[in-house]
Amino acid sequence: MEDRFLVYLFYCFAIVLILMLVFILMAIKRKNKRKKAINTKSIDYGNVCVFFDEDNNVTVIPYARDKHGIGIAVEGPMFLKAPYKPLELGGLVRSSMATCNGKIIHSDNQLMNKLKCKSWNEFSEGKRNISIYYKEELGLVLNTTKKGSDGSYSFNFRGYEKVLKNDVSDEELGIVIMNLLERCR
Repeated sequence: MEDRFLVYLFYCFAIVLILMLVFILMAIKRKNKRKKAINTKSIDYGNVCVFFDEDNNVTVIPYARDKHGIGIAVEGPMFLKAPYKPLELGGLVRSSMATCNGKIIHSDNQLMNKLKCKSWNEFSEGKRNISIYYKEELGLVLNTTKKGSDGSYSFNFRGYEKVLKNDVSDEELGIVIMNLLERCR
């Protein structure tokens, strides 16, 4: 009888130990997930255009302004297929803004080749756009746009539509971008 009780006690102890181990592992996983959502590296430079197609797939094109104020693509575009989470979208925008620092300028032909399109009109067909840029006095400035018949985009509002601190988390940045998307035309 005592042997059965000891075996029973051993199994109960083993089950409690396993449950505690699972609980600890889940807590560590949650903590790591929160760390990913809070990116402590601030954004202190960069300009990007975030394009959304009809299926909400994302293309982010980093750019720099030339001496005439015209945007020129730098580095390469980055892509994100739907469905995605705000954390992924914010992280992609942060990564793309970081590439603006290198400023390897691409010609229109190089950009179209990377986008797998023949022309800007073909690429921009049916796409909504949000412009995001860093402004030293403010932080990150986000502006929704409307598309013109010539394929160009212009801001929906004069000034700054939405301003975020430059140390915004990837998740919060993604949420704000997704919420602003409704205003694009």
